[in-house]
Formats: sequence, C-alpha cells, structure tokens
Amino acid sequence: MSDPDPAEYRFRTHAFTKDRTFLLTDDALVWGEDGAPLDGVFYDDIAEVRVAYAPTRVARNRYRTQVIFRHGGMVELFNTHYRGFADFEERNPAYTAFIQALHRRLAERDLPVTYRKGSSHAAYLGNLVLTFGTFALIALAVVLLFNFGIVWLAVVKLAIILFFVPTLIRYLRRSRPQAYDPRAIPAEALPA
Repeated sequence: MSDPDPAEYRFRTHAFTKDRTFLLTDDALVWGEDGAPLDGVFYDDIAEVRVAYAPTRVARNRYRTQVIFRHGGMVELFNTHYRGFADFEERNPAYTAFIQALHRRLAERDLPVTYRKGSSHAAYLGNLVLTFGTFALIALAVVLLFNFGIVWLAVVKLAIILFFVPTLIRYLRRSRPQAYDPRAIPAEALPA
C-alpha cells in the first residue's frame, strides 16, 4: 500500500548525472544529487508548475514536470530513470504520487501558482506547423524516390516514420496548452 502523500522521489536523468532525490518538506521542495549538498525552493517561491508528456526517441512514454521559481530558475522531474545506454526505467506510480503530493501541498497553501499542462501556445503552434511541413516533405521525398527507382529506400523510410506516428499523434494531443486546477491534474499529463 502506498503512502497517500509521498515525500520523496528519486531518479537519474542521463549518463552524466547522478541519482537525484526530491523531498517534500513542510515548507519547501528540496533536492540533491548523491554526494552533493541539498538545494531547494520554498513553496512560496514557486511561480508555475508545468506538467507535460515529453517523449524522446528512446523513452517514448516520458513525462516531465517543471517547477518554475518566482526569481528565475527551475527544476525538472521526469518519470523515467536512466539505467544505461538507451535503457530507461519508467517510475510511473512513484512519479505520479509525488507530483500529486506536490500539487496538494501547493493547493493547501492557496499560493498564487500558475498551473499549466503541455507546451506553450507558441511552441504548440510551431510543433503543428513543423509536423505538417515534415509530412509534406516526406510525401515529396517518397514520390521522388519512387520516380528515381529507389523503391526499397522509400519503403524503409516510410516504415521508420510510421513507427513514430502514434507517438507523434499522442504527443500533439497531450501537449495541447491548458491551464488546470491543482486539485484536478489532467490525466493526459501524468503517466497511466
């Protein structure tokens, strides 16, 4: 049975970082890497929390939470833990529980924090334009490859692209910008 308000979450971002532990104290979000001094931010100094689906080629089910500070700076948490080259472990239950606990603590204090899901409006529009432009260029490349008799290359490229299309569609749907209430985090912004 899990703790209803977990106060700790641990993960490693990539090969060049150590494990990082995040703690929820009575008045602050605190973090530190193994062997380094702790850092942190008081809940009162948090300006924005942004939750998002943020896949990569290797970690296609990666989620990110950005905690942005009033006086500049931010910290990011991910649901994935780096284990080795192209090997990421999903820590979905622990990540989701910790993010929900952070939201509860901020909501209980009724702080003027902005809660956003997905990309910014400009980034989302840019992603849509880039996606449709990319599909147009891919269609042109396939037509040219077929016309030059390089059918096998066109088929290979199409197969690779089709492999990533479900992730792209999922990303575009889940990254749509939206404000939300901290007591009701949108389901598509957290791993299932």
